[in-house]
Amino acid sequence: MFYFLITIANRFLNDSYVAETTKFTNSGIMTMFDKKGIMLIPVPAKKQAEGKEQIVIKSCYCQNGHSLISKRARFNEYDGILLGIRSKDQMYHIAVSPVFGEKIRVSLDIDLVDGELLDLVCPECGVNLPVYAVCECGGVLKVMFLSPDADFMNCVGVCNRVGCRHSEIKNEGQLMTLIAGE
Repeated sequence: MFYFLITIANRFLNDSYVAETTKFTNSGIMTMFDKKGIMLIPVPAKKQAEGKEQIVIKSCYCQNGHSLISKRARFNEYDGILLGIRSKDQMYHIAVSPVFGEKIRVSLDIDLVDGELLDLVCPECGVNLPVYAVCECGGVLKVMFLSPDADFMNCVGVCNRVGCRHSEIKNEGQLMTLIAGE
C-alpha cells in the first residue's frame, strides 16, 4: 500500500522536514503520524497498463517563478503540487497529484464542495494563477509553468471547479484540445 505524506504545520513550503515512512506499529495498527508530525494518508495504488509509462511533473512554477512542487505533499513516491486557495481573505492549501490523469487531491484546512469554483493562487507569493481558457463546465483552466519562465507553450493546467472532469493535471496539448472543442 502506498501513502500520501503531508505535514500539518503552519508553514507548508518549508522543505526542511524529511518524511519518515513508518506505516505500521509493532502491533500491526496503522499509525496516523510519523515521528516528525507528518500525517500518513493512504492513497490507493493504481495498476499501470503493461508497457505504458506514467507522466509525472517534476518541476512546476507560478508565473513569478516560485516552485509549486513540494516534498510536504507526497503522492506515492512523487512530490506533489501544492497550491493555495484564496477564500474570504484567507489562504488555504490543496495538494494535487503530479501524475497526469490522476484526480487525487487533498485539501488542507478547507472543505471542498463539488461544483465550487476555487481561486487558485501561488502559496508563496499569493498571485492568482493565470487563466488559459474557459472550461466546458463554466470554470476556468488555470495554468502552472514547467520552467521558471512563464511560457504558455510549456505549461500544464487544471480546471478550478471542484469535481470537473478536467480537474486533473492536463498538458499544454490537452488544454489546446479542450479549447478547440475536439
